[in-house]
Formats: sequence, structure tokens, C-alpha cells
Amino acid sequence: MTATRIERRTKIAKARNVLGEVISRSRYAGEATILVNRRKEAAVIVPYDFYERAIAALGETRELVESEDDD
Repeated sequence: MTATRIERRTKIAKARNVLGEVISRSRYAGEATILVNRRKEAAVIVPYDFYERAIAALGETRELVESEDDD
């Protein structure tokens, strides 16, 4: 039996105002947040472990590119 994943939908502009909360729900509660722009799904914020499992399940590899503002 599989567990039901909780997902939320929110506009990108609204998510910007509460980004810390969106990240906390993802990290600690395992919730995914679907970001919507002009009524179309644009991206999803998911827990990091979910992302890692998805990459592995798809058989994909990752290449980390450091951002200029990373210290």
C-alpha cells in the first residue's frame, strides 16, 4: 500500500511572500507545493529526499553548478 502525498497549489507571487514556510512544509512535513503562474503549473517544491529518489528512479545523473552568490 502506498502513502498519500500531500500537495498544495499556490501562485508563485504568493509563494514568494511565504517562501520560508513553503520550504519548511516541504522539509519537515514532506509536502509538495505546486507553483502556478497564470493558471499553469510552472514548478514543484518537493522534499530533498523525494528529489533524490526521483533522480535515482529515473536513472539520471546530476551535475552541480555552483551559483555565483554561494559562499
